[in-house]
Amino acid sequence: MHDLRRRPYGIFLSVALLAAVLSAPACGTRVATLYEKVKGSPTYARTTETYTRTKEVHDGLDTRFILSATWLSPAWVRAFSEEYSNIYYLDAERKEKVIARWKGESDRYVRFFVALFVPDEKGNDLEKPGTLWSLRLVRADEKDFEPAYLRKSDLRPEEISRFFPYSGTWYRAYEVAFPKEALEGPPPKPGGPRLKLVLTGVQGRAVLAWE
Repeated sequence: MHDLRRRPYGIFLSVALLAAVLSAPACGTRVATLYEKVKGSPTYARTTETYTRTKEVHDGLDTRFILSATWLSPAWVRAFSEEYSNIYYLDAERKEKVIARWKGESDRYVRFFVALFVPDEKGNDLEKPGTLWSLRLVRADEKDFEPAYLRKSDLRPEEISRFFPYSGTWYRAYEVAFPKEALEGPPPKPGGPRLKLVLTGVQGRAVLAWE
């Protein structure tokens, strides 16, 4: 028969050993890594913030629309690919497929993730041929470009919330691509923007700028 009086000491010893293991530097690093995989790495959050712009258009106290966009630059694509593969615990082969897809699109085009809020959701129709909205990309010499394609994002709603938290429930998310020529113009004037994303419609006009 086991001596029940030994159990408290055994429990105390197990807890002490667990605390010692968790306090070890190597384990601390592992715990931090697992936490970043679940909660998201600071690198991805900082990179997304760096390449994201937002503009609210009002008529008095009324909100006409809110436009947010993230430039899917090479730096952003690298951070996103790493974040995506960490969250889904992708192996090397599947991770490479994710990177190749997003990197390939960004190599061919100047791409943006766009989130648009309009109080009347019927007017949130950037992707439709008959839309009253006009979305243009303007480079430093004021030459403007129309989208090579504009489509609803194929990310699932949960993924949109995770990777682009500014895109709330009442927003619609789009992926927009412009010709690579938009990055091949003259350098911007000192203090001037390199690129401007301009959305115009009957509700107003919004300009997002990246240096």
